[in-house]
This record gives sequence, structure tokens and C-alpha cells, in this order.
Amino acid sequence: MSEVMTKKSKYVKPAKEQKVFESAAVLFLFTLFVVPQYFGIRLFLFDLTLLRLMVLLITFMIFADSSRKSDFAALIWNAGFTKVMLFYLVVITYTMVLRADINAFLNPVIEIFTFYLLIYIIKYVLGVDRVIYYLICFTYLLCVLGMVEYVMGKSPFSYLETIEGIYTGQFVRSGHYRIMGPGIHSLGYGLQLISIAPFTCIDLENKKVDFLMRPALLILISANVLLTGSRSTLVVFSMELCLLLVFQNKVKKKELFLKIIIIFISAALLLGIFYKTSIAQYVMLQLTTMVDEIFGTAYSDYYGASKNALSDSSDYREQLKYIFTLDWLNPILGIGRMRSFSVEMNDFYIHSIDNFYIAEYIRYAYPGLLAYIFFVGYFVCDMLRKIVKTHGAICKILLIGSVCYLINLFWLDSLQTLKYLYILFAVFWCVDDHETAKTETITTKYIGSRYVRG
Repeated sequence: MSEVMTKKSKYVKPAKEQKVFESAAVLFLFTLFVVPQYFGIRLFLFDLTLLRLMVLLITFMIFADSSRKSDFAALIWNAGFTKVMLFYLVVITYTMVLRADINAFLNPVIEIFTFYLLIYIIKYVLGVDRVIYYLICFTYLLCVLGMVEYVMGKSPFSYLETIEGIYTGQFVRSGHYRIMGPGIHSLGYGLQLISIAPFTCIDLENKKVDFLMRPALLILISANVLLTGSRSTLVVFSMELCLLLVFQNKVKKKELFLKIIIIFISAALLLGIFYKTSIAQYVMLQLTTMVDEIFGTAYSDYYGASKNALSDSSDYREQLKYIFTLDWLNPILGIGRMRSFSVEMNDFYIHSIDNFYIAEYIRYAYPGLLAYIFFVGYFVCDMLRKIVKTHGAICKILLIGSVCYLINLFWLDSLQTLKYLYILFAVFWCVDDHETAKTETITTKYIGSRYVRG
């Protein structure tokens, strides 16, 4: 046993030191997923958020040890997506230089570096199962706080605002407050919920998709999605639930559909009984605005929808596609991130770009947009390939979360939420090792920075 352990591991860390590193890794994951971007310190023109502070800490702990540093360097060098990302790095670099815009380079590079750190932590420290478990726990916390927020009419996370100019305050539409969680906007919180929702349906023990594995959490997420007041989020979330039903474990499908019918009937009865209450009216408002958005109807008018606001929002988004036709935008060199963008066309004054892909075109032109699409497409295609090959349940939920997140970006910018997409990609990148380890019958224990089997 000791000979195998010595051979398999480059070093054996003292238990206390390793425990500290593990604790730092969990705190890093918590900060990445839960803590808002406006909690930190402003240093001149640079915001040292708690997440960036944790990035520095984890980086120091990795580079302070030769074996960890070697593992991390090998991870970056050997990862297939590193080569795919190179063109994007070239684009943001020349944009930084030619537009004299350090943020055009720094912001995406920090996110990408954080992505590599996350892969390292999953692969060498926490493992896939533990990370998914922690993410589910964090989601419970967020969703409970989301319900509290709706009652308060203010985000509990707003009390953590120490960096001014990021937290955007309260949002009200059609007379109802829209919850925003730790995000900077209700739409950003909706993106976070979209990315994490499929984890509620994973049976880690049996490695199967089970739609009602965590019914309480699924109900909480559904309630939070409704309370964001976002039509696009609600539409994409509904599609996400349908996809999860498609990937549901076949053995339980008949039983599941019976339960879903019972749930729908119960929900309809409750809405009928409490029809005149404010919460029932709000639920009907959100459901009818979703139906109106898809079919062009006007049922939401009966529940107090601000018809002009909803119509203006839809018409405004419709104009965004014409940005590609602007001859004064350079199709090779974008404007970067520091310069604001505004234009008047078709009787609309465009200043907010509610479409990530169009916003990316403005920032980095066609080279940046295509490079980034190629990068995310690499992961989506790899997920599809592995699902066909292995039928892995974890890959299925990661694919659903990733695709639905990317679809939702057609209606809004990323709003500092790309880190949630990178969480899905990082977990996926570690799934192969995880599934291999699960199929082995030998005892596995963790020593130092890598798995040691004996």
C-alpha cells in the first residue's frame, strides 16, 4: 500500500496544510457562485472584489508549491480547449493595444484564468461529486434568500455593497418588484438560475437524470424564476424543464408523468382558490406574459401588465440586429469595453445592448464574436459527443444548462454571469476522470494534490 502511494503521488502533504487548501477551494467556489461582484475594495481604477482576492489566494497557494504548479501548468498546456481559445486571446490582445483599452484584455483574461483555477480545484482537490453537492447547497441558499428578497422588496446582498457603481438598485415592472439575488440585474440572476437548474435533477449515487430528485429545490428555483419577472428567462426555463423530461431516466418516466399531472392539477386548483390574491395574480401575470411573448397574444393585459413597457422592450430588442449593418462600426476591430456605445436608428435610441452576441460584436467585431462562438461551440459539441458515446447523466445536465444559458444570451448581455457557464464547462472537463474513478473497485483516497489509489 505505501509503495503504491509513494509511486502514484509526487508528494504527500501534511494533513493540516491540505485541509487549509481544501477549505480555501470551497471558499473560492462559494465566492464564485454566491458572493456579488460589488463586494470588495476599489483600488484606483481596479476593483478588488472578494472573488478576485480568492483568485489571488488560490493562485499563490498553487504557485507556492512546485508540484501544484507543475500540475496547473500541465493542465493549461494539455487542455484541448486552450488551443481553441488562442485566437480569442489574440483578438482581445490587439483590441487592447489598438483601442488603448486595458479592460478589453483584462476582464476576459481574469475570467478565463479563473476558469482554469476552477478546473484545477475540481480535478485535484474537490472532485466532481463534491462540487455538484456544494453547488446544490449554494442554490438552496440563493433560492431561499430570493424568497426573502421578494418579501423585503430589496436584495439581502445589497447590504454587501462596498464598491459603488455596480449594484443597480431595485427593479419594478407592472407594479411588481423583480428579485435579482447576488446579480447586478434581475436578468443576470435569471441567467444564474438557468445555468444551475439542471443540477436539481441529477441522481449522483446512481448517475441518472431524475426530474423529481429534489422537488423542493425545483419548486424554489421555479418560484425564483417567476419572481425575476423576466419573460426570456421564463421561456428558456420552461424549455429547460422539457429537455430534462426528455433525458429523464426511462424506468421512472411513466411514474414521473403521473406525478407531473397531479402537480399541474394541484397548482391549477390553488391558483383558482387564491385567484384574487396578489401572489396568484403575479403568477398569472408572468405566465401570460410568457404566452404573449411566444404567440403574440395580449392575455397579460388582464393581470395588470404594462403593455407599453413590454411592447417597447420587444420592439427595442428587434432593432438590435440592425447594428450589424452600421457602416461606421469596423467589422475587424471592435470598440473595446471602455467606450460606450449608442446609436439612433429606426426611431429608436439604442444604448443598452440586450443581446450578448451583438454586444460581443461591438466589443471585438467579427473576429472576436466568431472566436468566442467557436470556443463555446467546442464544449457543446464535445458534450454531445460524450453523451452519444457514454450516455452519462452528468454530461446531459451540463449540456442542457449550457445550451439554455447560451440561448438566453440572445435576449440579454452576459451581465457578469459568464462565470456560471464556465462552472458547467469546468465540471464537464473533469467528468472523464470522475467516471473512470467511479468504475474502479479499488479504494480511493486523497493525499496531497491528486488521487492516490491503493
